[in-house]
Amino acid sequence: MQGTAAPRSQDGRPRPWHPRSWRAPLQRTWARHPQLGLALRAAIAATIAWALTQFLPGPAQEYPYYAPFGAVIATSTTLAGSARSAAQSVAAIALGAAVALATDALPVPIAARIGIVVSIGVLLAGWHRLGSSGSWVTTSALFVLIIGGGDPVDYVLGYAGLTFFGALIGTAVLAVFPPLPLAPSQTELGRLRDLLAAQLEDLADGLQQEHPPTEDEWRERIHTIDPVLARMRAAVQQIDEARRGNRRARRHQQDAERQYAQARALERLTLMIEDLTQLIAETETADLSHVALGPSLRPSAAEALTGLADVLRSVDGATADPDTTRGAYADLHALEAELRRARRHTDDDLFAASSIALAIRRCLAAVVPEELAEEEAPD
Repeated sequence: MQGTAAPRSQDGRPRPWHPRSWRAPLQRTWARHPQLGLALRAAIAATIAWALTQFLPGPAQEYPYYAPFGAVIATSTTLAGSARSAAQSVAAIALGAAVALATDALPVPIAARIGIVVSIGVLLAGWHRLGSSGSWVTTSALFVLIIGGGDPVDYVLGYAGLTFFGALIGTAVLAVFPPLPLAPSQTELGRLRDLLAAQLEDLADGLQQEHPPTEDEWRERIHTIDPVLARMRAAVQQIDEARRGNRRARRHQQDAERQYAQARALERLTLMIEDLTQLIAETETADLSHVALGPSLRPSAAEALTGLADVLRSVDGATADPDTTRGAYADLHALEAELRRARRHTDDDLFAASSIALAIRRCLAAVVPEELAEEEAPD
């Protein structure tokens, strides 16, 4: 396998290496893997929190490790998420500490006090306002009761206070370097498009067989779309949350809005393709005495499905390839023409076949309306 040739200038001589030449691939890697940025921000916040505790008096000198702990639990993939996580975690820790202090005053053995704080902590952990941080109620209560048993008030000040201090630093680091994960959401949009295209290609392949597939064979060709759709929704929702309080959001507003529009269009298209898949699988099976398409219409329907799949795979950014789109509409027109000819030679109404053609048209129009495809045609 040959190596990559060094870039050359117009006169044929190798171009000198420039310090900026490594930035593009590094920036792409950074954008596609937000966990790298999250790890770096968490490390910066934890380091700053630890360093600043050295200048704090009192309990901070006894429990300095709680400051970087607070910085880490407050670091999230979005600024709004970081602030929410910080508030929920500190609230849960403070609530658990209050439960432990109140229980510690009871004239019962330590074993009984542990049982009391655990039972109360587990009940309070289900409070919806604490979110995923609810488990810290029980953890905090046990820490205060057992570790801080000798001087619980100072321990609470060190534990809750330093955790809150570190959480503020973690949130501040994200405010200075706010993430805006546009690349991961674009990746999820592409994955959903590819899966929908694969579903259409499997339908087309089924129609290209000599005999229509059986019900079980169609079932094997139906893809599971819901998990990919859910990941796409989560990624786009994360963009919406990441824009809140984000100083970079205005600069990338058009990119974000374009992704929202793509997500909405893909959600609608997913429902249409699922309905189309169900329609073909129910009306064009070997188990039926009368199928929807039959040998005369199956090839044209398969071509139309393949054309729609090609359009989805040709999408780059917000637009599909014009030539591919026009080819897909030509395949659809051929199917509709075959339907008109078939009506002239049969007494059947071909209702199911017409429904399949209409469903393909609706799916194609959801990606690129026909009038836009015609406008992009070369003169």
